[in-house]
Amino acid sequence: MLKPIGIGAELFHELIESNSYYVDKTPFIKTIFEENTSKVMLITRPRRFGKTLTMSTFYDFLALDLENPDDVSRQEKWFKDTKIFEDKEFCAKYMGKFPVIFVSFKTIVHQNFNDAYNQFATLIYKLALQFEYLAASKKLSDKQKEQYANLVNYEKLVDRTDKSFLTGSLQTLSCLLKAHHKVSPMLLIDEYDVPIAKAAYHGYYEEMINLISPFYNDTLKTNPYLGRAVLTGCLRAAKESIFTGLNNLQICSVLDTGTKDISKGIGFTKEETQEVLSYYGLNDYYDEVRNNYDGYYFGTNHMYCPWDVMSFCRANYEKLNENRNLIKADNYWINTSGNDVIEEFMGFIRSEDVDKMQDLLDGKSITTEVRTSLCYGDLKNHNVNDFWTLLLYTGYLTFDSQYRSATKNEYRLYIPNEEIKDCFKSKIMDFFKTNPEMRNSTGDLVKGLFEGNAEEVETKLNALLMKYVSIRDFATNAPKENYYHGFINGLLASGTSYMEEHKSNTESGDGYADIIAASKSSDSVAVLELKQTDRPFGARVVSAGRALEQILEKRYADVFIDDPSVKNIYAYGICFYKKICSVQVKKLK
Repeated sequence: MLKPIGIGAELFHELIESNSYYVDKTPFIKTIFEENTSKVMLITRPRRFGKTLTMSTFYDFLALDLENPDDVSRQEKWFKDTKIFEDKEFCAKYMGKFPVIFVSFKTIVHQNFNDAYNQFATLIYKLALQFEYLAASKKLSDKQKEQYANLVNYEKLVDRTDKSFLTGSLQTLSCLLKAHHKVSPMLLIDEYDVPIAKAAYHGYYEEMINLISPFYNDTLKTNPYLGRAVLTGCLRAAKESIFTGLNNLQICSVLDTGTKDISKGIGFTKEETQEVLSYYGLNDYYDEVRNNYDGYYFGTNHMYCPWDVMSFCRANYEKLNENRNLIKADNYWINTSGNDVIEEFMGFIRSEDVDKMQDLLDGKSITTEVRTSLCYGDLKNHNVNDFWTLLLYTGYLTFDSQYRSATKNEYRLYIPNEEIKDCFKSKIMDFFKTNPEMRNSTGDLVKGLFEGNAEEVETKLNALLMKYVSIRDFATNAPKENYYHGFINGLLASGTSYMEEHKSNTESGDGYADIIAASKSSDSVAVLELKQTDRPFGARVVSAGRALEQILEKRYADVFIDDPSVKNIYAYGICFYKKICSVQVKKLK
């Protein structure tokens, strides 16, 4: 009987108690808490790489039993079959020996500061309640007990006339835990940057920084009671924004080489991925998994996304005994909770950066500056280097670990796999459909098509070409016309109130028309033949005329000529040269 796959399970002990499959990453505990000497470590990884499960594993291993501090039977049950349990000396020193403060900020995603502040206070309040025994501790002074009472006084925590109760809460809790247990507590903060990221996105960044910066300062910098701290998140924020003066912070981002043991601690290695596939009898599908989910680099280590690998196995292993033809590598990553990074920047990137985006979609790499220490407050400026940085840190891009540049912070970036390429394509298509500027421009374009207004069609197409990336066939040997064919299809796919439907490469007359579009009432039809030229100036006009002649010669529009419901038929010859086009039209009916 194969072990179940606990997709979405983020707590280590729940995976073990449910007998779910677990890729043994427990040696990472020793890497972080003994081999690493930094008092505070920040590990950044894209979403769905197992950050929360990693932190839960730390907690379940380190945390002492609050009711019976000498009892490590829970850990013995949970970790007995893991690699770390074989290290008896380390286990004797660390397993179940520390008070641990474990909090996740992933739920602070509110649209205004008031709600975010209240949620922050609620998290701290519930965290403090986990240590209720401190209220009656004989090892604490009356003054310390009063401090604990303030921690579990929700009204004080949400009182903004004195934010010190909230900003100093974890330092206070660290002090009380050390006083009671005579051991410096460990601190685990998962998704440390979510409150800042959401504040920047929703427009209350300065207010959040004024709260979060003193909070992290009190917790991590001026906290003499703290043992070790580990933080995880998606982005590496600039020290000057929230970690002011924190000199004992070690950062392990996707770019940092660090040590191999640290870089491969979160995510699946090639060997771990092959082991999972083999266990579920899917080792014959390794190439498919590699093409769709491989390609990430953390430091110099080649890594897979655990969410994708495990989702693929759960979706397909039972099909081995049913119908192997049904086994396929779906896109699991795109439907997970994510960020709005592409939509946020799409309307602001320059035409030359659109070309870089298109190169990425075509499977090429781009060479660009990456802002390795990003300040969330700068996102409102829509600097294109922030865009590439966000795409890298959030998992849409990875970097060439072998590339070395003489220019500081210059990296070679590319889309890691087919799944992420599909995510890109989907995000851009969503942008076509929902962006007001795109919809308005597309609406004017389509209206012009059904009115025979070649000048309006040409003007709108040229404006859109200068700003937006296309959705086109991605085959590297595809004709150049596919670039523009895909671009027009992407525009028309957004739909407008003027159009009923459009068809691409549809059989008509003596051949296949590039695009045929019908108006909302179906009384007007536009037939488009698209050309591309590598020569500027007059060559566009000549080729557009030839495209128009092709429509007539191949009789693409004849099927509509005798249709009494069609009142107007317009034939369009369109020729593109880079990011400009020429349009010619002839009314056929």
